[in-house]
Amino acid sequence: MDPWIFVALCFWIATYRDRIRTHWYYIFDNLSFWPKRSLGGSKMKLEIRELSVGYKRPLLEDITLELENGDAVNFYGPNGIGKTTLLKTIATYLKPLKGEILYNGAPIRKVRGKIFFLPESILVPNKVRARDYLKAVASLYGVNPSMEEVVRALDLVGISDENIKFEKCSQGMKRRIQLASALLVNAEIFVLDDPVVAIDEDSKHEILKGIVDTLKKRGIVIISSREKLPYFPINEDVVKYKPKL
Repeated sequence: MDPWIFVALCFWIATYRDRIRTHWYYIFDNLSFWPKRSLGGSKMKLEIRELSVGYKRPLLEDITLELENGDAVNFYGPNGIGKTTLLKTIATYLKPLKGEILYNGAPIRKVRGKIFFLPESILVPNKVRARDYLKAVASLYGVNPSMEEVVRALDLVGISDENIKFEKCSQGMKRRIQLASALLVNAEIFVLDDPVVAIDEDSKHEILKGIVDTLKKRGIVIISSREKLPYFPINEDVVKYKPKL
């Protein structure tokens, strides 16, 4: 294995899994649930029931929502209101303060290997190439994408050079590459926290719509953003879930 692929893999694990719990515990806890092949054609149902999220005190509360395969929801609102906390809870990084999240009738923590979570920020070594980053992320979901698939994913987000190193990328280009990784993983629930942050205003909506339209064919898409998005069929204003004084 290329040493930079190994480094990228280690950084990916640390970034995604070590925020809340020790990443080794998390990986071994997930091995039996790791999906072998996407179940895009099967029935999927995500139920959020009277959910309250936060730390010692709730940031958002009494969230109830049902989603099925092909659905996409945008939780929008100002910075600092609790959107990231909500998405981390859905992605099983945090435990709910109250309520429950079910996937096909089972607690979502039992199927966490089917969840892809894209944090708002990710640390990637400067020397890692775009193609190696994407292959490292995909490998965590049991996928070994061909170079053709890697190039196609990068093309969808407007990156033409699969060999480019992160040190040569602007913040917007780095985010495009990170977003492209969602297209290559074997998941059924895609949780994207502020997915187009740092991407230029002229391109971000076209890129996001293309990504979401693709992911909807494979499962359920949940994102956060700072604004209501007209091309999302479900827009949830998180302000209405703030605890009442």
